[in-house]
Amino acid sequence: MKIDFYIADPTGNITALVDYKPDIDLKTAAHKIMNDDNSIEQVGFISFDDEKIKLRMSGDEFCGNAAMSSAALWYKLSGKSGEQETEVLFYGVKEPVKTRVLEKSGYYYCKCAIKRPEEVKNIEFTADKKGYNFPLVCFDGITHIIADNTISEQAAIGVIKNLSCRLNAKALGIMLLNEDKTFLKPLVYVSGTDTLFFENSCASGSCAVSAAIGAKGEKMSLDQPGGTLEILNLGDVLLLSGKVKISARYSKEI
Repeated sequence: MKIDFYIADPTGNITALVDYKPDIDLKTAAHKIMNDDNSIEQVGFISFDDEKIKLRMSGDEFCGNAAMSSAALWYKLSGKSGEQETEVLFYGVKEPVKTRVLEKSGYYYCKCAIKRPEEVKNIEFTADKKGYNFPLVCFDGITHIIADNTISEQAAIGVIKNLSCRLNAKALGIMLLNEDKTFLKPLVYVSGTDTLFFENSCASGSCAVSAAIGAKGEKMSLDQPGGTLEILNLGDVLLLSGKVKISARYSKEI
């Protein structure tokens, strides 16, 4: 089978957006794409319905960067100009993501309204014989632990799959936040595809940081390996801002 896809770069979190076909094996296609290009961190399957976008991630997870990327691709292919609004409907996620997009100098500037997480609480666990107690932020479709530099990167890698199983999470992030709370290094595990990455940026993880430690009305800028994401905490909604670059169209046999 031949599949067609675009590559999107939302703050370094390289995302393949594949034209959805009913008979496609999502996991096979995703692994083929990622194995052939190790810069790609995630794969989504996309279709368009008038002013709305249907998006299914290969692990059925929620992804803020994929929401921005799919909105940017919709804008590009629609031939629209000026700021436009659309909705991204994720498979398995109850609420659509309202998104505004504007193209400028080859980049697509996106704002996504992410519904406040379903739950924010604390989680206790042990890694490398040390005990930890961190905020746990549960969105519909992805869960994040907001950690700090008291846990090492290797310890986080060693414990994330077990924690994902314990929490029955479609996807679990451990967001390694520096002591000044300005730089974020995201570690994300998606159980459905068994993929683990130190991502160049994580949009839902950035929103999780804002939900866990930010105050209503506070605007937070989080530097990440791939660039900066901004989140405005509006209480019931977290307004995520970032930019996306879209590459050319590709085809591949799977």
